[in-house]
Amino acid sequence: MGIKIGIVSLGCAKNLADSEVILGCLREGGFEVAEHLDEAQVVIVNTCAFIAEAERESAGTIRRLEELRARGEIRRLVVAGCLPARRGADVAATFPGVDRFILPPDIPHAAEIVRAALSEGRAAPVAVGEAGFLAGRRSPRVRLTPPHYAYVKIGEGCDNRCSYCVIPSIRGAARSRSADSIVGEARRLAAEGVREINLISQDTTAYGNDRPGAEGLPALLTRLARIRGLRWIRLLYGHPARYTDELLRVIAGEPRICRYVDFPLQHASDRILRLMGRRMTKAQAARRLERVRLLVPGVTVRTTCMVGFPGETEREFEELLGFVREARFEHLGAFAYSREKGTAAARMERQVPARVKRERLHRLMTLQQGIVRESLERMLGRDAEVMVDERLDEGSFPLRGRTAGDAPEVDGSVYLSGNDAAPGEIVTVRITGMMEYDLVGAVRCKR
Repeated sequence: MGIKIGIVSLGCAKNLADSEVILGCLREGGFEVAEHLDEAQVVIVNTCAFIAEAERESAGTIRRLEELRARGEIRRLVVAGCLPARRGADVAATFPGVDRFILPPDIPHAAEIVRAALSEGRAAPVAVGEAGFLAGRRSPRVRLTPPHYAYVKIGEGCDNRCSYCVIPSIRGAARSRSADSIVGEARRLAAEGVREINLISQDTTAYGNDRPGAEGLPALLTRLARIRGLRWIRLLYGHPARYTDELLRVIAGEPRICRYVDFPLQHASDRILRLMGRRMTKAQAARRLERVRLLVPGVTVRTTCMVGFPGETEREFEELLGFVREARFEHLGAFAYSREKGTAAARMERQVPARVKRERLHRLMTLQQGIVRESLERMLGRDAEVMVDERLDEGSFPLRGRTAGDAPEVDGSVYLSGNDAAPGEIVTVRITGMMEYDLVGAVRCKR
C-alpha cells in the first residue's frame, strides 16, 4: 500500500483549484489520496496569506498539525501556497515542525518534494519550478468539489497593483491560459458529469490582455457555452472597470452563462478609490453598474467592499453606505482593511483604529442585511430554477441547492422540501419561505 496524502485547503476557490492539481500530481507520482485526513501519513496545508486574518488561520492550522507530527500521528507535514511564497525562508523558522514547502511554481513537482520530505527530512522553501507555471487541461487533478460543479482557473497573477493588496507580489504578473486549454478542460469536466463551471483567476475580466491577438474573454465564454452537458457557466473575480458592453452582451445572450456579475466596488469615495489604486471613480462605477443592469436583464450583482482604509473619514464611509443603499446589490461581502507589510497602503498615514473598523463593518453589513431581506421577500411565491447541491441528513429540508444567482460557498442557498431530486439536477422550485440569507422552497418539477 502506498503513502496516503491528505490536504487541508484554506482560503479562496483559487487555492482549492491549486489543491486539486497538487493532489493530482501526487497521485500521478504514485501516492494515494486519503479519503479522510486521519488516514493520511503526509498532510499538506495549502495556505492563504491575503490578509492578516487569513495568515492567522493558516498559522493556527499548521501549529495544530505540528502537534500531530510531534506525536507521530503523521509522518510528514508539508506547507504550500501563499504563506511560504510571501514569507520566504522566515516561514521555516516560524514552523519548525514543517518538513517541506511547495511554492506556487512548484506544484508540478509536488511528488518529488514529498518524496524528498520522506527520505531527507526538513528543508527551507526554495522554488524548484518555473515561475510562470499555469495548470493546463493536461494537468492531473483530484476534484475536491461535489461531482456536479467545478472551478476552472483561466489565469494566474494580477497586474492591477491595488495599494492594499499583496497578491501581485505572491502570484506575479497576470498570465492567461490559452482558450484551447480552457475549453479542453471544460469539455473533459462535462464528460465527467460536471454541470456547472465557475471561471476563476485573480482578475478574470483581465483574461487575454497579456496575449495580444489571442481570443479574449467574450470569445472564450461563447466557446464554453457550446459545450454539451454544461448547464451553468459563471464568471467570478472580475474588476468593475473591465465589464465591457461586449462582455455583458455575451453574458446576456448565452442561456448557459449565468446572469451573475462579480463587481467588487471596494469603496465609493473618489479619494479613497484613488488611494486604493482602483482606476475608476464613483461616477464611473455607477455608470458601469447601470450598464450591467441595462444590458443583462435579471442580473444578480455581487460586490465586495472594504471599510477602514487609511484616512477613511466618517463622511467617506457614509458615502460608501449611500452607494450601497442606492445600488441594492444582491450579494455583498465586506472586510475591514488589513495593514499588510510591503504594500503602499501600509505606509500611509492616518491608519483607522480597529474599533472604528469593526463598528463600520457592522453598520455596512446591517444595511446589507436589510437589502437582502427585501430581495428575498420579492422571491416569495415565485418559481425559480435551482441546482441541487446536496442531500442533508438532518432537519426539515432534505435537500439544499442554489439558483443561478448564487455562487457556491459564498452566496445563499435554497433549502428544499421533498427528496426526489439528486445533486446536480436542476429543478423548478416554488419559493415558500426565507431565512436570514437563504430561501426555502418546494420542488415542483425537474428540468
